[in-house]
Amino acid sequence: MQQDDVAIRLMQDDMQDYQLMAKWLTDEAVLEFYEGRDNPYPLARVLEAYRPKVLWQEDITPCLILYQTEAIGYLQYYPLTESDRQEYGDYDIGESITIYAVDLFIGESHDWNQGIGTKALSAALTYLFEHLQADKVLIDPHVSNARAIRCYEKCGFSKVKQLPAHELHEGKYRDCWLMVADRSHPAQ
Repeated sequence: MQQDDVAIRLMQDDMQDYQLMAKWLTDEAVLEFYEGRDNPYPLARVLEAYRPKVLWQEDITPCLILYQTEAIGYLQYYPLTESDRQEYGDYDIGESITIYAVDLFIGESHDWNQGIGTKALSAALTYLFEHLQADKVLIDPHVSNARAIRCYEKCGFSKVKQLPAHELHEGKYRDCWLMVADRSHPAQ
């Protein structure tokens, strides 16, 4: 997956990839928006949490975001299961369609606000729609994460429903937006 100078590659079962994740997931600036500052992931925890994904023991595809060939962030995607669909409640996301969810963060804060996340997510959406035949892709940012929401809207996601107390973050359950990108309504 690539768009301009931004590419996405599979995360490898390689200590360098795990160390990058530990660097990012112990950085308070990153944790403020992803996982929470009270929930760091030092190397041992990164290995425990991400190695099963890398080794295909979970139905989640972990990737690194590259900017000018340098790894600067993380993106994962996965097909929605029946229990995932129930989690989103009364929003009718469809029974017979193919739905994926995606999560991402830019781990190098000096690379924030440069459009890198938008390019990475756009490339991922193209891949999910064209190669994996996704009909819809979901993402669920905290309602307070205005920067992420702007990025997602640029990529064609629309706010569908507010999810009250959806995610535990820094000791409190936070409201999130359920946002959907639809293959039949691509970004302008």
